[in-house]
Amino acid sequence: MAQDGTVEPGLIPDEGLESRPAQQNEPSSGRPPSRRELVASKRAQSRRNRPFVITGILLFIAILAIPVYGYVREFVLPPREIAVQVNDATYTRGYVVDFVRFHQRLALENGNPFDISDQMLTAIQTISENEIAFQKAPLLGVTVSEEEVQGAIRETMGFRGMSTSQAAEPATRADIDEAFRQLLNRTQLSEAAYTDIIRKGLFREKARRALQLDVPRLQPQKRVYQLEFRRDTDPDVERARRRLTTGDPMQQVALDLSQEAFVARTGGELGWMPEFVFDDLDAADVIFGKNELGEPKLPPNTLSEGVWNGTDAVYRYYYVDEVADARELDPEDLETLSDRALAVWLEDQRVSIDNYKLVFNSEIFVWIGQQVSAAGIDQLEIPTPAPGSQPINLGDFIQGAN
Repeated sequence: MAQDGTVEPGLIPDEGLESRPAQQNEPSSGRPPSRRELVASKRAQSRRNRPFVITGILLFIAILAIPVYGYVREFVLPPREIAVQVNDATYTRGYVVDFVRFHQRLALENGNPFDISDQMLTAIQTISENEIAFQKAPLLGVTVSEEEVQGAIRETMGFRGMSTSQAAEPATRADIDEAFRQLLNRTQLSEAAYTDIIRKGLFREKARRALQLDVPRLQPQKRVYQLEFRRDTDPDVERARRRLTTGDPMQQVALDLSQEAFVARTGGELGWMPEFVFDDLDAADVIFGKNELGEPKLPPNTLSEGVWNGTDAVYRYYYVDEVADARELDPEDLETLSDRALAVWLEDQRVSIDNYKLVFNSEIFVWIGQQVSAAGIDQLEIPTPAPGSQPINLGDFIQGAN
């Protein structure tokens, strides 16, 4: 130290500088921060804010995920869910919607009413049966040519009875192509989807025709009458029994006592019937069933007990007037028995399929109905016969007609 009390620069101790390392980045009083100091400050602030930023991003993703999940669950996943599976062939809910729309549009264009509920109840079953027929019909020797497929497509468009050669004429071909383009646009189906429905419907119908050849044309039949009453306690029921016991003809008894709406025209007669053609299974059991001894539950010339029909809210009493051991089938009964033969065959084939699934419940029923209604196709109610749901008249374009 100098004599005047001042400290010489070289003698200032270093401890004071080394004891303030945390302040080396601080700007001196009154001096703006340097670029290096600003960068360091921003990095420190970024580290402090990082947890808040990550939390905000995660919160945003969570909020956004709710409507996305709802949209996917409501609109993306349901149409892709499998409704029918037959071996490796699968059909989604979306396909079922397309199938119902297909029938809806054909019904509308034919001027027929369309009942969506009825179609939804049968659509999945029909899709299943069509696929089983497609896979198994070759066992019956059944094949479907491309000419038959195109002929059936022309049938759905109104070009009936047209051979392949006629359809190939330039002017006609142009009309068919334009009509088909418009039909695809109205049904909201692709050409591949529409053609697939037609083709598999043809396999089902041709399998039915093949099975029809094995239906015996001569079968045991019964000539059946019915009386109809709104109450099973109606006194006219006992009057009818007494009159039949004394030998009055059933037709006259029906005209006098039956409450059937059309009894004046039918005289109560249902006609000759083979087994398995009666829609009412309870009535069929009464007419054609047998007791423990193997005897008919309803002997000829005997009025049955009342059979309740919930659809029409009436009691029906049946009477067998005649029995024939072998009588030729009426055309209508032949068609009914052919349908039954097909149903039995399809069920036998279904049982033999290793990988089979058919999914249908009330939730799917409601969803399909909403999707069909959302298509905006006019609801006029009732389906028209269309390939894959009811028999197709193949006579115009099978076996050489093309």
